[in-house]
Amino acid sequence: MSSWGRRAALAAAALLVLGLLVGAGRRERSSEIGSQAAGMRKVEALVGPLDNPTLSGYRVLPGFDCLVYRRGPNPYALELCVDRAGRVVEAIDRRTVDRKIWSLTFEPASSPVRVDRAEVDRLLARMGAPAT
Repeated sequence: MSSWGRRAALAAAALLVLGLLVGAGRRERSSEIGSQAAGMRKVEALVGPLDNPTLSGYRVLPGFDCLVYRRGPNPYALELCVDRAGRVVEAIDRRTVDRKIWSLTFEPASSPVRVDRAEVDRLLARMGAPAT
């Protein structure tokens, strides 16, 4: 095989490896988004309606706002964080010592979990949160 043929074969092999790595990365990204979204949906289900009597607080952050819900004596047990578009970008379950956090804050647009952002804004205003 000529030196040109060897170079062409090496280039083809490098492109194949690169393609496999890109494919693996995309599958990993999709799997991670699915895993994080599943956890967020669990917390959303535990919270129930956003406007319920267990709503106990909030956090207003630069990229998103959070609603916090009481469970038993724990006023910070459950938390849903929502971006300006109504995407749930983080959810926290603090009901046990080993709190669980699911987050897509690194890529909020990828979150498939949505809530009514107007309702979030209404609840924040009702609790006296500063306007964002």
